[in-house]
Amino acid sequence: MQKGILAKRIAAGLLTGLVSAALVTGCGGGGGKSSGGSGGGAANNPPKIETPARAPVSTPPTMTFKFGETEAKVYELTGVDLKNIIRTNRIVMLGDDIFFHTDTKHYEDKLQHVNKVTLKNETISNLVDLGPSGDIHEMTTNGKIVLWQSNRKATEKDKLVIYDGKEAKVAGKWSGSPSGDPDSNNFYVLWGHELREQTLENGEWKIGKKLIEDYQKIDPEFGRVSFKSVCVKDGEIYIRYFLPKKDNEKEDTPMLIAFDKNGKELRRYEGIKDLPRGWAVTDNYVIHSGSKGDFRVYDRKTAKLLGEAKIEMRPFVLWTKTGNDVIAYDDRAKKLYRIDF
Repeated sequence: MQKGILAKRIAAGLLTGLVSAALVTGCGGGGGKSSGGSGGGAANNPPKIETPARAPVSTPPTMTFKFGETEAKVYELTGVDLKNIIRTNRIVMLGDDIFFHTDTKHYEDKLQHVNKVTLKNETISNLVDLGPSGDIHEMTTNGKIVLWQSNRKATEKDKLVIYDGKEAKVAGKWSGSPSGDPDSNNFYVLWGHELREQTLENGEWKIGKKLIEDYQKIDPEFGRVSFKSVCVKDGEIYIRYFLPKKDNEKEDTPMLIAFDKNGKELRRYEGIKDLPRGWAVTDNYVIHSGSKGDFRVYDRKTAKLLGEAKIEMRPFVLWTKTGNDVIAYDDRAKKLYRIDF
């Protein structure tokens, strides 16, 4: 979808009022009172998407909110106090484990480390330190292993660390901005202006086919943009970027673009301009968050806007757990939440 068409749809469909939701722990109990507020409306009043059924949840939600005609439920993940530990630009999940970077002040070596906790229902436990990384920006998984970038000392500048479910080992050189494919052993890596398919053999990268030779030549608007990987979902590669502001605009425009595995563009999604933060791609939705508690939700397959909401949270980083359930890191509260969209 071209940006002009998308902008018209958003302008035509967004409601002007966003209703805040109060962050009240444990509201509702067995009686099921809603603790949240309604969000903005949906573009052209789209119908509610049919989503897979979820298993019952016995824990009362921390809050609820609506985007379009759909209600989302927020659950604080309790059991481990992460307030003086977590500080990350990325979170990923491997099985039931959530991986994140830590604050430099938490360790004597004054480096960022990678830690993980285990999630069961709405409880996290078993905090494990997997060693220093010296970086908080790059981390990905293909559902079999977790990769992160290590800059912890001069001899390990831009090194690749591989966690295989048992231990973390320093391997070869880090490579660009990768996303793991959960349906294969491939990673899709942005290197320079290229998008290419790569695999790992004995801890070293092997370069396969190039899907895009130079993404800045795809669109005249891409001449000044920098692509960054988000994820691979159902054979689609999702990449984020910022369109530079025009003369009459105050902010750059955050965007997400989807490609197939041949490098063909599929769709574009326009994000929140006001303090933009993380993207998540779920079974049914593409979700963007803003630091003021904003969420914007699209139908993933049509790129049609479904609705917006504003809640009392600062959702800095997002990661899809399963289905339409998203893990969110609130960098102000230093807490993890699960949001069932």
